Amino acid sequence: MKRLEWDNLHVLLAVVRTGNLKRAAQRLRLSTATLSRRLDALEEQLGGQLLERSSTGCLPTAFGQRIAGFAEQMEGAANEILREADSPESVEGTVRVNADEWLSFLVIALLAPIRPRHPLLDMEVLTTPHPVNLARREADLSLRYAEPETKDLIAEPLGEIEFALYGASQYLERHRPAVTARDWANLDFVGLEESRLDQDLETWWQGLDGAPPPWLRCNQTLGIYDGVIAGAGLGIVEKRTAKLTPTLELVMEMPGLTREVWLCTHRSLRESARIKAVRDFLVEAWPH
Repeated sequence: MKRLEWDNLHVLLAVVRTGNLKRAAQRLRLSTATLSRRLDALEEQLGGQLLERSSTGCLPTAFGQRIAGFAEQMEGAANEILREADSPESVEGTVRVNADEWLSFLVIALLAPIRPRHPLLDMEVLTTPHPVNLARREADLSLRYAEPETKDLIAEPLGEIEFALYGASQYLERHRPAVTARDWANLDFVGLEESRLDQDLETWWQGLDGAPPPWLRCNQTLGIYDGVIAGAGLGIVEKRTAKLTPTLELVMEMPGLTREVWLCTHRSLRESARIKAVRDFLVEAWPH
């Protein structure tokens, strides 16, 4: 048998965990075609079917489930090697920070000063709608809206972020009477597409008397930001992000739309100098 390619086993794990080729490809930053080729190569090498594919997703066969279990053990061992090799003295290498769209925007806006302080450090910001798995080393640090319950993670509060209703100056100039009168029925709104309408942050418009549903929906929160800037209507924007955008004007405060932000890392990385350097920097630089 030829040498087993760990990358192909990693692909299998991603598909088993997401249940979907497209989502797995996005997580691994591969094209769907490349991911499918790697799965085919793995099945050919192992001599058995690993997945049952359908229009609704993918399920592992019994054989595929056993192989995925072995692959998870390999992944765990590889992560332990990386943790053991992570020098506690050297501030160099790559640190991956995971956050959702709003928090990623804020993190990127803060990062420039860390470069002269730690010139051997490289940064990656991994933007996902939901937190990644730190135990699997999918990221080194994660910004979350809730304190994690697992004892494997170390978390410290950064503070709160607030959201409010904003509009672009050009839009507000055209609709000033309706905005002043809070005549929501005669205004336009930008929001998230329906698959993400399960949180109050996505259903805020329902609390505005007479407001119509958003006519423009996006599958990412920064799509709302882009739409509001372009004058497509009113939308919820994180307040620090709005302050960085001169063309946005505050329409109305939304006191109930606040989120507490926690900075999390895996307990095994607490002595890593590069992780500590980034963690300390974010705590120091985070606006309060």
